[in-house]
Amino acid sequence: MSTDSRASIPGIVKDGVIVPQATQQLAEGTHVEIVVEPESIPAELRAEMQAWDQASDEAWAMIEKWEAEEQ
Repeated sequence: MSTDSRASIPGIVKDGVIVPQATQQLAEGTHVEIVVEPESIPAELRAEMQAWDQASDEAWAMIEKWEAEEQ
């Protein structure tokens, strides 16, 4: 595995632990980023994330309005 690029390795959660499904072993201490596939996100968490997105959109709209008023 190259050290200067990213790699995507599929995995699965077993007993609360993420188990990579790769033929190569990852070295101890390897930094990883976990990306949860959208269909795997529970509905309750998905609703909370959508609420945060909406709040963010509303906040940006308010900021843009204030900036326009200052001009």
